[in-house]
Amino acid sequence: MKFFPLIETAANSGQFQLSGAAVEAESTTSALALIAPTVGAGLRYGAWLYHEVRGLPDFSPVTDAEKGKSYTVLAQVGGTDQPWVPDGQQLVSALCDASNLCLSMSQYMGFRLGLMPVDEKPVVAAPAATGTEATSASSGTESTPTPAS
Repeated sequence: MKFFPLIETAANSGQFQLSGAAVEAESTTSALALIAPTVGAGLRYGAWLYHEVRGLPDFSPVTDAEKGKSYTVLAQVGGTDQPWVPDGQQLVSALCDASNLCLSMSQYMGFRLGLMPVDEKPVVAAPAATGTEATSASSGTESTPTPAS
């Protein structure tokens, strides 16, 4: 499945936007693990399951690693220029991956939905680089673009 990162626009803002390139993953948990290293310090993140054509993907049972994972739903109501915000719902990967539930809910409601782990904490800053490195040569977390608000 193809997921896009949803990155918080500012620390503790509660607003998220699409950011970065898509990742290919077999589950929401796997996608979040690929997205995490690209997130700036102090920000929370989620994932949006992308679908290129109308309809839903074929059903496949949830993987053992994904089963039981809980997620807060992020909704982008009012158009694609609006931020994604937590909408108060939670989904659990039980019979299928929670991202597939988001797709079906999106089609029914007419706006996009993404997922963030329940009780997601902001990313912790990477350890400081040693004095031998130039400030422009940085680790992956500092070189990723930060989302515009």
